[in-house]
Amino acid sequence: MGVNWKNLSVLLIALGVAMAALSKGLAAGWETAFPSLKNEAWEEECGACHMPFTPGMLPARSWVSTMEGLEDHFGEDATAEPEVAREVTAFLVDNAADNPKASDVMRRIARSIAPHQTLLRITEGEMFKYYHEEIPASIWQREQIGLRSNCTACHTRAEEGRYLRREIQIPKQ
Repeated sequence: MGVNWKNLSVLLIALGVAMAALSKGLAAGWETAFPSLKNEAWEEECGACHMPFTPGMLPARSWVSTMEGLEDHFGEDATAEPEVAREVTAFLVDNAADNPKASDVMRRIARSIAPHQTLLRITEGEMFKYYHEEIPASIWQREQIGLRSNCTACHTRAEEGRYLRREIQIPKQ
């Protein structure tokens, strides 16, 4: 009984194609961990004071709670016109970590937050802590960073919802 080279060739080609597709799929998963989103009200209202945080970093209940507490938004009055607040809330909820069209990364974020928990700070989430646990306090204290919520200080494409390791540039001072 000899080797059937034709069958072996077909098997090797199929295996190669499958591995290439898997590799591309895994890479694409990280590239699209958070969708690039556009919403004028969200960008203007939230972006007036800070980077508009990617909605997929928190579950819907957290965004609803945040939007309901705008009169004391981390020590600031961020109250918006009612129709604008409704639009921003709907946008955040529609794109939250627990929405039906969430990416794998977003679903992991949602699962990492206990159902009874309503986080108001992305920095309090277990996944944020996990990915940032090895950063020394001295880095966080650098003038260009200042706050753990200042994503754009190190993540060069954070405003696009991209947090790839290769795109991180930690400020020197």
